[in-house]
Amino acid sequence: MGKFKATKPIVLVMLVLLMVFTTACSSENVTSSTEVSKDSQKGVDLLFSTHSVGTSNYTISAGLGTLWVDFLPEGSFVDVQPTSPGGMGAPYLFKDGLADISFINGAPAKWAYEEGTLGKEPTQEYRALVGSLTSVSAVNFITKDFIDKYGVDTIEEVIEKKLPIRIGCSPKGSMDEKVVEMLLNHLGVTYDDIKSWGGDVIHGGGGDLSALVRDGKLDMMLDHTSVQSSTMAEITMTCDVHFTQWSDETLDWFATQGFERITIAANSWKGQTEEIVNAGTPDCIFVSKDMPDDVAYALAKGMCESRDYLVSQYASIEPFDPETCWKPEKVGNVPLHPGAEKYFKEMGYMK
Repeated sequence: MGKFKATKPIVLVMLVLLMVFTTACSSENVTSSTEVSKDSQKGVDLLFSTHSVGTSNYTISAGLGTLWVDFLPEGSFVDVQPTSPGGMGAPYLFKDGLADISFINGAPAKWAYEEGTLGKEPTQEYRALVGSLTSVSAVNFITKDFIDKYGVDTIEEVIEKKLPIRIGCSPKGSMDEKVVEMLLNHLGVTYDDIKSWGGDVIHGGGGDLSALVRDGKLDMMLDHTSVQSSTMAEITMTCDVHFTQWSDETLDWFATQGFERITIAANSWKGQTEEIVNAGTPDCIFVSKDMPDDVAYALAKGMCESRDYLVSQYASIEPFDPETCWKPEKVGNVPLHPGAEKYFKEMGYMK
């Protein structure tokens, strides 16, 4: 007999003991990211899904992940992963169990919660933590060459006169492309209409679109971004463009869709000598609806009580205001997580 051979009764006993041992170990050591213990003395593991490495959102997320550990129970860990699709797809990370925390702009968070996006059903698997972290907006310009040729300097005039404008934006599914589609639809036209006039809607990355502007192959570009945008800064240093102001009626309509009015100060870019008011939907942070209240409380507390430090490290989140970041219009009218709500009420920001 080989030394590893055993009789059937002994084998059965060993199997039972192994199952009991495995079950005990699993219950003690394995906790899913959305089933963290509500016992504040136990560490939690959280998955923060954010944008690709090298983006400002990734840098901020990495900083937040480190900061939050000081406010969470000892032994906690925030795993920052560049897995977010951004745009309209990010809300579905929670539905698919792929995130405990994620950046989402307020408007697409509202759309996914109420109606669904990208052809998907609505999802309510997330709750708001904090809103209006940035001042991103639909920054858009028309080239001076196009303005001089046709004598127009607003998109409303372009559409009214059915001019052959070539518009550049990010690929379909991005926030930039969605805003372009919404803008054109609001003005009563489609991509096909633009093309029928001799124009086009061209999709690409920031570098590709910048090159097309420099080569005279784009007449207009829209990027849902902030004044810190390196792409816009580069374009204004090498091209002659005019940042356009949408009409009050257009801005009012976007407000009904979950956007805010974002003011861009004069001289934010070369040649931009006047203040501009854009439609924008700033970055917000959302968390799983199943996150324990004490954990969400700790995340909100950590951000709000570290506001000045965070702004000193990441200039783009200077608009973040703990006293107002909880307001419905700041988070796409998505309900606050009860843990975050508890913090804001304790601080007297909410009644």
